[in-house]
Amino acid sequence: MNFSTVLLFALALVICLSACRKEETAGKSHEERTASGEKLYMAHCAACHQANGQGLAGAFPPLTGSSYLAEGAGPAISVVLNGLSGPIAVNGENYNAVMPGLSYLNDEEIAKILTFVMNSWGNPGGEVSPAEVAATRGGGDLGELPDP
Repeated sequence: MNFSTVLLFALALVICLSACRKEETAGKSHEERTASGEKLYMAHCAACHQANGQGLAGAFPPLTGSSYLAEGAGPAISVVLNGLSGPIAVNGENYNAVMPGLSYLNDEEIAKILTFVMNSWGNPGGEVSPAEVAATRGGGDLGELPDP
């Protein structure tokens, strides 16, 4: 096998696996996406916001019953993608820490994390789609950040 054949084979494999993953995800129920989002949350978010979503007083805001999330998913998508530094008010408390952006995660992973968070700990519920994340990643405006 020459290099071109190996490269072509690898490309075909990547395309096939990508298509299979999209089909697999499309058939998942809300509960399955939320459970997957919980695993991703634990891996990427729980160190600061804690496994129970309570955050760390004075340092990292809670996601539990979050007034910030009540504003809708748009601002949360932007924060997860781009990070946030500077003052923010959540549940009547002010925070001024740095959250790094998680843009290294793909749109589906971010959608699953936010779907989990939006449906946990007394938050308003809802579903965040990979398309909403993609629109924000591409510069689409899904909402303004709430004032601190």
